Amino acid sequence: MNRGNKLLDYVKLLDSSLQVGGFSHSFGLKSKIERGMVCTTQDLDTFMRHELYPNLIRIEGLAIKGTYSAAAKQDYRRIALIDKTLHVQHSPAEQRNSPRASGKRLIKLAKALHPWMDFSPLETAAEQYGTVISLPVVHAWINYEIGVPLLNAVSSYLHAAKNVCFLHARQLLSLKPNELEQLYRTLGEHLDQEWNKIDLSDTSVFHPSRFTIQPFLPNFPFPEEGTKASRTPSKLSSY
Repeated sequence: MNRGNKLLDYVKLLDSSLQVGGFSHSFGLKSKIERGMVCTTQDLDTFMRHELYPNLIRIEGLAIKGTYSAAAKQDYRRIALIDKTLHVQHSPAEQRNSPRASGKRLIKLAKALHPWMDFSPLETAAEQYGTVISLPVVHAWINYEIGVPLLNAVSSYLHAAKNVCFLHARQLLSLKPNELEQLYRTLGEHLDQEWNKIDLSDTSVFHPSRFTIQPFLPNFPFPEEGTKASRTPSKLSSY
């Protein structure tokens, strides 16, 4: 199977209408709609710009970048640590658990679509380090294995997340279609602009020197020297 067909198959998993797929959770939007916290296009705009996008870009976008880097080095411990860090960064519990459940569904579907792809290193790392690989990491892994450029992998993830939120908005909110469509275009442009502002050399969210999260991950095998030693440049410090 050529790369074009592989990529076409994976794009199917990004379809926001595929509710059994990886991108079926709403990043907390559905809950806010049900609780009356998001009712208008202005509410939706505020949620996307100030709650969803910062997490998507600064946490999940950089996690995808880090997974690419770790996969290139076959550093599966690093991939597991990225996944653990994602889990700690997300709150409340709904937003922590949904990406993990979605990640498991995405692996299951990807295996069916890509029987040639070897997921055993990813699954072995998850078992060895006691983590359940979440959606951004699975997404990055699949795209890396297919040979999709990093920036395309990040962009497809960000826009798939935006799309699924708008799917829920269309289903659950009584909004004028033209207003929703205008907001969709505006927020799509804003998402690209915000991602383009990111300095890809800045990995402060996941950089080893910033791993003050160690107390929250007591069972994860950090280096014996502790996080202070990780400030010394090593093969893990370029992310």
